[in-house]
Amino acid sequence: MGKIEKNKLVLASVLGFIGLVINLYPIHLFANIQLILGNISYVVAAILLGPWYALYTAAITVTGLMIVWDSPHVYFLFGVEALFLGFARRRDIYALYASFGFWLFVGMPLFYLYIFLFTDLPSSHIAFVILKQGINGLVYACIGSLLIILTPSFWHFKSKLKDQRRRTFNAQLTYTFTLVITVALLLAALLFNNQFIERQQALLYHNIENSADHLGLSTQAYLNYHRQAIKNAAAWLSLNQHSAADEQILLSQLHGNYPGFITMLLADRRGSIIGASPASLLSSLENLPAFNIRDRNYFVEAFINQRNYTSPVFLGKGFGQDPIVAISAPIYRSDTPHQPIGIIEGSLDLKEFKVIDHINTSSDNQSIVLVDNHHRVIYATDNLNIPPLSEFTYTLPSRNYITPFPTLNIAHSDNMAPEYVYANITLENGWQLFVLNPFRPLVELVEGMYLATFAILFLALLITIYISHVISGRLTLPLENIASKFSTAPENAHVEYAIDAESPQEIYSLFQRLQQSKSQLIGYQLELEEKVALRTLELERANNKLQALAEKDSLTGLYNRRYAENQFPAIQELCQRSDEVIAIALLDLDKFKFINDTYGHDGGDLTLKRVAELLCQEFKRESDIIVRYGGEEFLLIMPLCNALKIEGHLERFRHKLQEIIIEQPKDRVQFQVTTSIGAVIGNGSFGASLDEWVKQADINLYKAKSAGRNHLIFTTLEDS
Repeated sequence: MGKIEKNKLVLASVLGFIGLVINLYPIHLFANIQLILGNISYVVAAILLGPWYALYTAAITVTGLMIVWDSPHVYFLFGVEALFLGFARRRDIYALYASFGFWLFVGMPLFYLYIFLFTDLPSSHIAFVILKQGINGLVYACIGSLLIILTPSFWHFKSKLKDQRRRTFNAQLTYTFTLVITVALLLAALLFNNQFIERQQALLYHNIENSADHLGLSTQAYLNYHRQAIKNAAAWLSLNQHSAADEQILLSQLHGNYPGFITMLLADRRGSIIGASPASLLSSLENLPAFNIRDRNYFVEAFINQRNYTSPVFLGKGFGQDPIVAISAPIYRSDTPHQPIGIIEGSLDLKEFKVIDHINTSSDNQSIVLVDNHHRVIYATDNLNIPPLSEFTYTLPSRNYITPFPTLNIAHSDNMAPEYVYANITLENGWQLFVLNPFRPLVELVEGMYLATFAILFLALLITIYISHVISGRLTLPLENIASKFSTAPENAHVEYAIDAESPQEIYSLFQRLQQSKSQLIGYQLELEEKVALRTLELERANNKLQALAEKDSLTGLYNRRYAENQFPAIQELCQRSDEVIAIALLDLDKFKFINDTYGHDGGDLTLKRVAELLCQEFKRESDIIVRYGGEEFLLIMPLCNALKIEGHLERFRHKLQEIIIEQPKDRVQFQVTTSIGAVIGNGSFGASLDEWVKQADINLYKAKSAGRNHLIFTTLEDS
């Protein structure tokens, strides 16, 4: 691996942190497909510094992806890519060519194995995911290479990796043309694909929403039609008195006019059936003397509450075991218009909703699910295999799977990718109609586009290399002649041999001024060396700033654990020589996870800042060291302190903290936080390692939490 060089390490670190920040904000393309550009950093490191510095830069850079994706595969996959590009650079292979070879023969197979073995992504999604990743790899390899070409500071970086053999101008020009054309093709293809996909997604969801509106209106009209039929029948029966035989005949005639009802019935004030249609149902009721409907919701709502009522879906009894929806209305006598004498009820045939389902001609792929206000299924398209009366349950896909429209899973709840795109509409009686469209056809469209993009890119790359080679040869051949003649013939004796009439004017001018420019070139060289020295100084200053930042916690501004461990030996040695005491306090915020879960990470961050501010106000001696020790843990190192007063000081801090009101600036929500404290005090000779002191304080912290939290446990250490 060789000796580590400071300036290379600094450059690799700076590139890594820049890449980390960029990778925290990947560009969303489709679903969980994102364009990552932060990896440009380790491409630059591989070209300038070689494989091991590139690996170091990659480890920092992909931490941003780890934070966003929470997937450790990024360290392995992109670490291997960084090494591959670095070793290819050592063999004088251009980064774009190396990247193409890596993704074709190594990267995409590795990515496929990872997805297949360690993720729950459906196999149908794998192809376009790895194709996208390969294209993404070529994008940031091209941009990284162009960045080096376009950045003079990189040209003159003294410690950069040198070519083993000097490249020809023809090869360099060919590669530059290839880079420019490839970047243009890639970005144009990605932009076109993304716009096309967004348009297709918008059209798809617009179609689903239109279907939901149309089917919702049809379903509402179907319900209203049958509700009005029951309402009219109840009003007619209330105005005209009939014998039981006549009511049975009228009910049968009414049922014949409304085939959407499976059954219809009349019940008296006691809930006993006095009429039914089909009439054959009455003979079956003779064997059920105890059959009564007064416990049914549709009787209670119509008779007791005296209102027209449409029930949720339920399992019928007496007339059969089919799932039904009952529509009922009260019946009155003309002389008692406010006291019902019974009800009329019709049981909707749920299979009739299939007619409404078939009304939807906008897409053969669409399915519907109709649920009542208890979320039980009234009707579902056959291909969904959801029986009526079952609870309609579904899950949402992974939060990393971003779509501009709502999606859900029904059959495979643990899938990372969604099964359906849906739109839903709520009917007047609280029922909901879901229109579902499979997500897979859209994925197949995207997969085909990425496959075509990759194939076109491969062909375009070959054509670009060939054309660039031919064009650059036409431009560089006169220069090769000039160089050859200039090195062997007397001055100005080779003009007619080095160039011809077809040579470009710029090359002819270059030939005339070669001798005149020598002194100017020396001056430019000195100026460039001065710039490199200046940039090196700037990098050293940046490194010093980074080193200072490495000692502080970025959120609270307190010292971090590393700083405390580095400073403690000197503090302990000082207290041991002067026979002074050291107090160590370990603070842990109580129920901090609850704060994060309830008020969000912004609330958690605000809490940590307020605690840090109070610590700095209360423990402000120059010798005190306040440390953010962990997530919600803080450490106080208090050398040369008053052993009689330190416990009271800590108690005062604890009381002040629990009285602080923390208010979120956005929604003005207020909350409080408490802390448990484990503290110890002892002579400097107790131990030279900070861990020994923290271990004892942690024991007290555990006791404080066991005592119910918001306690201080303070003990004195005995010298070992």
